[in-house]
Amino acid sequence: MAEGNRADLMQMAARIIDLLESELAAAGFDLLDVRIFRGGGRVQLRIYVDHTEGNISLGQVASASRTVGMLLEEADPFPDQYVIEVSSPGIRRPLRKLEHYQAAVGHKVDLKVSGPGSRRVRGILQELDGDILVVASSPGDEAASEESSEEIRVPLRKVLEGNLDPVFDAQALINADRRRRKDEKRTKRQAKKKVRKMRPKAPKS
Repeated sequence: MAEGNRADLMQMAARIIDLLESELAAAGFDLLDVRIFRGGGRVQLRIYVDHTEGNISLGQVASASRTVGMLLEEADPFPDQYVIEVSSPGIRRPLRKLEHYQAAVGHKVDLKVSGPGSRRVRGILQELDGDILVVASSPGDEAASEESSEEIRVPLRKVLEGNLDPVFDAQALINADRRRRKDEKRTKRQAKKKVRKMRPKAPKS
């Protein structure tokens, strides 16, 4: 993507964050990030949210999605058609604010950094020196020893996109999928119970 297009999309994302962040916070949600793509002749908004107490549920994601939809419909920020996708953080949790990175210290991160042609930095986030991210990056081999790691200092303002970059754990993904399916079934059962309660009882003959 051309640098000009990337800058335009980032400016659009910043405007959407300004529009949504305080309203979502008032409803108990943390707006992690907004990422915007163009595809199929439409603008696509991917909005990542978490509950302020963590472990957001499927029902809470749906509630946040309704809030986002209402605010965007009222503001009408795009002249063309757009698609909204509101999502929980997932294992590659988006990182945007300073406090997001503070919570990620000691974990592996994946950063897209601005500069000539932009670049990617992956490694363990060791600490924050003010607003400078200190990352221990092991070039090439993922299993490289600490002695071969390189310390990279990245100003937060230079980060175009940041995510947690967890080591792939198939069993953890399977367990997470099972929990998600259980949540979906529980939500459906609760919805059915509400419908049954709302139905009037047949009069006795």
